[in-house]
Formats: sequence, structure tokens, C-alpha cells
Amino acid sequence: HFFKHLLANPGELLSWQDVENCMNNPYLYDFEMIDSNGLKVDIPRSTKAWMWGKTAQNKKFLFEKFHQGNSLIIMNYGFYNEKTNHLLDIFERMFDVNSAIHVYCGLTDSKSFTIHDDYPCNFIIQVEGTTRWKVFNNRISYMYKVGTMNNRLRDDELDVAIDIELSPGDALYIPSRMYHCAYPTGKRLSMSIPCWNRFPTDPEENRIDRNMYRINPNV
Repeated sequence: HFFKHLLANPGELLSWQDVENCMNNPYLYDFEMIDSNGLKVDIPRSTKAWMWGKTAQNKKFLFEKFHQGNSLIIMNYGFYNEKTNHLLDIFERMFDVNSAIHVYCGLTDSKSFTIHDDYPCNFIIQVEGTTRWKVFNNRISYMYKVGTMNNRLRDDELDVAIDIELSPGDALYIPSRMYHCAYPTGKRLSMSIPCWNRFPTDPEENRIDRNMYRINPNV
């Protein structure tokens, strides 16, 4: 499904300053990178462990590769601030899902993954720039592991369901296991909201608490 202008001001949720803040705090976020061929870049980690043995992805490497034209994915951006938590709270209260926000961004000639499928359903929200998307009627069978055919499918082998260009504020819903692909051509800033279904046996108290509590320093 395509939603024109679903969000009036997507820049309130994500900006290049927010991207920079995340990249400068690799202990708080995990990152993936995509090269010019649509494949993942191996990101080295710091050899020096922080507390409890945790290591961070190399900050200098992230910035260097990003400026060289590689695209960046920021994982778990949903916990970034009150606004991002509130957006996911809407999804999680409206549907029986647990959700997250992954940021996709690139400066020049940014790329994305080749045709692939994902286990969770996804909402894609364009924040800056325009990106062409194709969603195909074909799905990977539940008899196979997700990702079995990634990087092995061609556009002309599949049946196109949606071929659309997203502008800032537009959104796209991609069902679980449906093949899809983004075709960015320039500067890109967008959010992917994967949603994992909750089972009837999941206790209600296991939901992510997205309330923003306050303290009163004067008490």
C-alpha cells in the first residue's frame, strides 16, 4: 500500500544532525553499511572494550566510508528521543506488534540492498530526497528461511505490484516476506519501521514501555 503525505513534517523525527549524533555514539547504536553493489560492508569494531566487555563499531571508519558514498543504516533509532518513541507507541497500540525504527541514509549516489525479502512487515517513510521503490507480488515461501534468494533474483523474473517514487512524508507498507527493492539515486534520508507480530501467549507486560517518565529535581 502507498500512502501519500502520511506524515506532514517527517523532519521533526529525523534530521542530518540526528544522524551525526548517532554516528558519534557507536556505543549506543549498531550500524550497517551498503556499498555500491548493494552488499553489506564489514564494519570493524574497536579493539578496546568499554564497560562489561562491550565494543563499539569504529567511529572513524563509519564517517570515512559514509563520505566515500556508502549508504548507512542506523539500527534501533526508535529509542532516540520522545518523538521516535511516541511514533512506535502508535504502531504498537494500533496493531499487535513490537516495532523499531531503522534509518537509511546516503549523501551522494546512495545505494540500497538488491531485491530481497524481510521477515517483519515494514513501513517505509521518506524524510528527505526521493526514492523509487518496487514491491513485487512474489513472496518467499514459508518453507524456506528468510533471505534464501537474496542477491539472486532479477527484476524481470518477478511480478511488480507497486512501482512508485516516494517523496518526503510519503509512506509505503510492505507485507512480510514480500520481495522489494529501493532504487535511490541521490541524497536519501528515510525510516524503515519493521513490525514483528505478537503471539496470543505474549504477556501484556512484555510490551516495550515507551512512556517518557519525568523527575522533579526540586523535590
